[in-house]
Amino acid sequence: MHTLLKRRHFLMGLGALTGMGTFTTASQLRHLNMLVPAITPSSALAAEAIALRSSARTKGLLFGAAVNYNTLSSDQAYANLVAQQCAILAPALELKWDVLRPGSDQFNFTRADWMAQFARSHGMLFRGHTLVWHQGLPNWFASTVNKQNAEKYLTAHISRVAGHYAGQMHSWDVVNEAIEPQVQRADKLRSTPWLRFLGPEYIDIAFRAAAAADPRALLTYNDFGIEHDTPQAETKRTAVLRLLERLKSRGTPIQALGIQGHLFGHPDSVKFTQIRRFLRNVADLGLQIMITELDVNDQQLPRDAAVRDRAVAKIYADFLAVVLDEPAVTTIMTWGISDRYTWLASKKPREDGGRLRPLPFDAQFKPKPAWQSLASAIALAPARPSQPGLPSPTTFPDIQGHWAQAYIQALADKNIISGFPDGTFKPNAPVTRAEFAAIATKAFPKAPQNNPSIEFVDIPKSFWGYSAIQTAVRRGFLVGYPGRIFQPSQQIPRVQVVVALASGLNLSSNNTNVLSFYQDAAQIPNYATNKVAAATQRRMVVNYPTARQLNPNRNATRAEVAAFVYQALVDADQAQPINSPYLVRV
Repeated sequence: MHTLLKRRHFLMGLGALTGMGTFTTASQLRHLNMLVPAITPSSALAAEAIALRSSARTKGLLFGAAVNYNTLSSDQAYANLVAQQCAILAPALELKWDVLRPGSDQFNFTRADWMAQFARSHGMLFRGHTLVWHQGLPNWFASTVNKQNAEKYLTAHISRVAGHYAGQMHSWDVVNEAIEPQVQRADKLRSTPWLRFLGPEYIDIAFRAAAAADPRALLTYNDFGIEHDTPQAETKRTAVLRLLERLKSRGTPIQALGIQGHLFGHPDSVKFTQIRRFLRNVADLGLQIMITELDVNDQQLPRDAAVRDRAVAKIYADFLAVVLDEPAVTTIMTWGISDRYTWLASKKPREDGGRLRPLPFDAQFKPKPAWQSLASAIALAPARPSQPGLPSPTTFPDIQGHWAQAYIQALADKNIISGFPDGTFKPNAPVTRAEFAAIATKAFPKAPQNNPSIEFVDIPKSFWGYSAIQTAVRRGFLVGYPGRIFQPSQQIPRVQVVVALASGLNLSSNNTNVLSFYQDAAQIPNYATNKVAAATQRRMVVNYPTARQLNPNRNATRAEVAAFVYQALVDADQAQPINSPYLVRV
């Protein structure tokens, strides 16, 4: 991974990205360039700078993906991408009966356990998929399970599997895809071996067994085909809602609905208006809602990859605009995360042989317009209360014993800064002006925006940090250079960091004599003396290795920015003081 790209992962916030336009007919496909901005090299960096797991967390949301062992364990670049972007991980295959149970009395947890450890080691939650499903049954099932022993096999399976991961799972898809609109039954329950052997109560049996085996996990009913504005989807929504109402009325321990989100693209557009009422009805039952398997089938969209990407992005944007408007929706998970590995390639290939492009990242792990739609939807989503169990920030191995360790960890705990996909922080790396703008806006979200915006000639609206820079300017943290130039990629000197924080917090001083404390006070630029004096008096300056050496014109490191920002939070009564021998006290 390119060093510059990796370094930008330091940031954790991204303002609202460019909105998506309207797209309704096949003739308008050629206009998609105007509707969804292309991912430019600079905005592509935002996929590194702003991991979806981090931006989602700021809204009380979880973002993650379902992936499989083979790809995760064999492709290190793919594993890095998953670790970077996801706060929750689900095994796509490894917990299904046919993979987990090679024999009627055998269980093989090797691959699923490896994935659970991968999730733990990267600060992710782990999600189970699935305990009961009519597909994915092993070869021995048909000759072994019958009406007489079905309940025994069902409950024993759930007890063993859910019990194996008891206390480790965020949630379980307890029952998967039990509704089929085309059946003749009034309740629309799919004809499965479980229904034939045990009747409709198999669903209640499964949920009760799961609750007994793992009482801490969120127990979910999961299904597909309920997203679009189609008669069949409306029939399925009605049947799913009735099932949920029945389960709740019987006291069955269900806590969430999983909506898979396997969306399809169509040249004449698709709509997601009817699901809004359904979501509210589900929420009224006291259930959380999770989008569990999001992707877009682009079989029917044009072959041209750029046009197709924009159409797929529009579908993501339209769907997420509706579902994230419902506060009960707490989780967004894609089925895979890169086009390199998608189930649609084998199950639903394009007739023209074109490579399917259903996911946020392309086959080279570069962000696509679909990623931008996800990032924008999360940025615009109403904030939820912070969810219990959200992954805690990682303890970075390369800051242990570092002079700024306490500052760095404290800001990470506050979800203001983050580390890199490899788990490190790189405290001595520099910070750009654009990166600092994003950090400042994250650290002080309530600072008044009294200054006018400036349209800088070197920052297009497609630039990943455009919104953060504009916010930082309006809040007074930063200004540009003459000629409406900002230089977003310029490494920011220490004096600019101090001045920016003092300016954004509206601090000033009438006593510049305090600057005599610094042995190199003569190097402080004239424009900065008042603000540096104010910051010094208010204990916002931290100098390592010598407290009396300001080094004003040296580029600030990530550790130094963390220390300055934290001390500014202390001055604003938003953090507790940290005792450090390098803190300037005058």
